[in-house]
Amino acid sequence: MNTKLLLSMSLRNVRRQGRKSISTLVVMAVSILALCLLAGYMQSNVELIENAFMRWGARGHLVIERPSSQLAREVEGAGQNPITAAMQGRIDRVLSADPAVAARARILRISGMVSNARVSTIFAGIGQDVQEVRRIKGPAYEYDVVAGTPLWQEKRAHPLVLGQGLAAILGCQVPKIGFAPAQPGQTPASRPVDCPPGPLELTVSTRGTERINATQAQATGIMDWGIKEINDRLVVMPMADAQGLLNTSEISEYHVLLADGADLDAARDRLAARFRQAGLDVTVFRWSDRAAFYQQVKTVLGGFLNFIAIVAGIVGFTSLLNASYMNFSQRAREFATLRSLGFTRRFVMTLTALENSWLAAAAALLGIACALGVTWAVRAAKIMWTPPGSSNAVPVEVAWVVPVYALTLFGVVILAALASAIPTRKILRRPIRSVLTES
Repeated sequence: MNTKLLLSMSLRNVRRQGRKSISTLVVMAVSILALCLLAGYMQSNVELIENAFMRWGARGHLVIERPSSQLAREVEGAGQNPITAAMQGRIDRVLSADPAVAARARILRISGMVSNARVSTIFAGIGQDVQEVRRIKGPAYEYDVVAGTPLWQEKRAHPLVLGQGLAAILGCQVPKIGFAPAQPGQTPASRPVDCPPGPLELTVSTRGTERINATQAQATGIMDWGIKEINDRLVVMPMADAQGLLNTSEISEYHVLLADGADLDAARDRLAARFRQAGLDVTVFRWSDRAAFYQQVKTVLGGFLNFIAIVAGIVGFTSLLNASYMNFSQRAREFATLRSLGFTRRFVMTLTALENSWLAAAAALLGIACALGVTWAVRAAKIMWTPPGSSNAVPVEVAWVVPVYALTLFGVVILAALASAIPTRKILRRPIRSVLTES
C-alpha cells in the first residue's frame, strides 16, 4: 500500500470536503475543551488537597498507628490503641535507621472542655512535636497561624493555638482571613492575638489513676484548619503539655515525612517489615489511607471526569459518524472509480479513515489549544473562592495535564477511524458497476 499516496490523497480530500465538516469540528473541539479543562481542574484540586493533608495538616507521607480493630484499619478515627513510651523508643530507632525518612513527629489526640471567665465549650485537638511538625510542613506551611505566633516561634510557657471558630466562641477577635501558604521570598503577615484577659482552663479525663485533670494555658495563636467543623473545636499544644494534661507518656500516632524521590509504597512495606521484626504491634498506613475527605473528593471529581469523558466520546463519535455518512455517501462513485482502477477495498477504507483522522486531529488540536489558553488565563487571574464546608478561600486553578492532552488526541483519532469504517463498509459492499451506472 502506497503510504505517501494515501497521505496526499487524504489531505487533499480533507481540504476539498472540509467545509462540509465545520460543524463537526466545532462540536468535537468544544467537547475536548470541556474534557481537558475538567481534567486540569480535578488535578489541581487533588494536588491542593494532597498538600493540605501532607504539609498543611503535617501528616507527611506515612502514618503509624495501632488500630484496635479491623474497622479501625479501614476507617480513620474508628479507634486505636496508644503507643507506649517503650514502643516509641523502638519505633524511633527503626525510623532513624531508614535513609528514606526525612522527618517524624509524634501526635497525641486530646479532647475535653476549655473555658475562660465567660464561656465554656468542648475542644478536640492534638499535642505535637513542635519542631518536627515544622519540618514536615516545610517553608510554605510552617507559619500556620492567621494571628499570633506559631508554636515553633513561641517562647512563653504553656502556649496554645486555637482554631478560628473556637477562638471566636471564647471571645477572641478573629481576623476575617484564611490561611494561605507562603510563596518563595514572602514574609507572612503578623497579626496580634486579641483575646479576653486571663488564662484558658482546659479540663480532660486522664489515662492515669487521676481521672480528671486540668491546666491553664495562654492563647498565643489562632489557626485556620480549612474546615469549619474542625476550626470550631481545634486546640494545638506542644507534646509535653498535652502529655502532662493527660497524665501519660503515651501517644496516638506518628507522622512520617519521606525524603524527596523516595518510593512511598516501598518505604511503607520496608518499615512495616522492620517493625514486625522488632516485635512492634503497629501498622504503617499511606497518608491517603487515613484521609477520608481526600478519598471522597477524589471519587466525586473522578466520577465527574469519567462522565464528561463518556459524554464527550459519545458526542464526538456520533458527530463523526454523521459527517462520515453525509460525506462518504456522496462520494460513492469516487470510491467505485478507485476500485475500478485497481485500488483495493483496504486502500479505500484506509483513505477514509485517514480523512476522518485528519479532521479529528484538527478538532482535538483546536480544543486543546483553547484549553491551554483558558488554563493560562485562569492561572494568571488568581481567582479565589470558598468551597462549601471550607473556612477559607482557595485558588481556582487548572493544572497543565499533558497526559490528558495526548490521550485525548490519540482517542479521538481512534474514534474517527472507527466512525469512518461503518459507512465505508456499507458503500463498498455495493457492486462497482451498479454504483458507476447510477444517474
